[in-house]
Amino acid sequence: MGERTVSDIINETCQAIFVAMKEQFLKVPSSENDWLKVADEFYTKWNYPCCVGALDGKHIAIQQPADTGSEFFNYKHFFSVLLLALVDANYKFLYVDVGATGRAGDAGVFLDSSLKKALDTKTLRLPAPQNIEGITTKICYHIVGDDAFPLRKDIMKPYPHRSLDKPKRIFNYRLSRARRVVENAFGILANRFRVFLTTIKLHPDKVVDIILAACCNCLHNFMVEQNKNNYISVQDFEDVEHLNFTNGQWRGDPQLCGLQTNSSRNSTTNAKNQHTELTNYFLSASGSVPWQEYMCGLK
Repeated sequence: MGERTVSDIINETCQAIFVAMKEQFLKVPSSENDWLKVADEFYTKWNYPCCVGALDGKHIAIQQPADTGSEFFNYKHFFSVLLLALVDANYKFLYVDVGATGRAGDAGVFLDSSLKKALDTKTLRLPAPQNIEGITTKICYHIVGDDAFPLRKDIMKPYPHRSLDKPKRIFNYRLSRARRVVENAFGILANRFRVFLTTIKLHPDKVVDIILAACCNCLHNFMVEQNKNNYISVQDFEDVEHLNFTNGQWRGDPQLCGLQTNSSRNSTTNAKNQHTELTNYFLSASGSVPWQEYMCGLK
């Protein structure tokens, strides 16, 4: 068969996979109970309370589309489309926004996303703020992200890495431990679907079809559900005492693209207060874990 025929077959297959599998394997939680299940798994697996997902973005390298100038050119100096994803405690994608041009950056994609709109309009149906032992005020259910995202009551991010005292170092460790699931989801995805280690020489619309259907959403989530132990075996590991951390196999692959780390500093007083409350919680008898000082280099 000719190259054009093969290309069309692949594109049509990707579209068909997405249509057939999206309802079962890519569903944003739609009720408070669904979000509570996500949060319970974050607390059980990663010792982080009231977390409903880890958010991050990844650049998918593409060949420069014709007549687009620098529109798809990103800060890492290659052409890309952006994948913004919310991931649960088991490395499954809960929500994706894909197809923005590379120069947009994580923060820009989030600002224009349906996820932000749902957070702003309270239509995501997150549970009501919860009382947590060791915290005097109720804590909002929230997403964890890196410094690219704004600090809000529904999004927590690390403190800037400048002259951090003990409480802030511990907070950053505890948040990053929960946030690693999204880094690992991207790493597993690219490690298993090697097309993401190349520069994809297709029109951006077709790249979106590949990301949505063939890999990122349906097949990735399908494999996590159906063959989890083998499929995710390239992820980061902690030993049973949580004192030794081993980088996942995917982190050693020089072909894997880095993640955007743009900074957004604006935040509300309420968000800052929640930031502080969680920081104090991770130091309290109720919220601390035995290994956190060791992992922060404080012991």
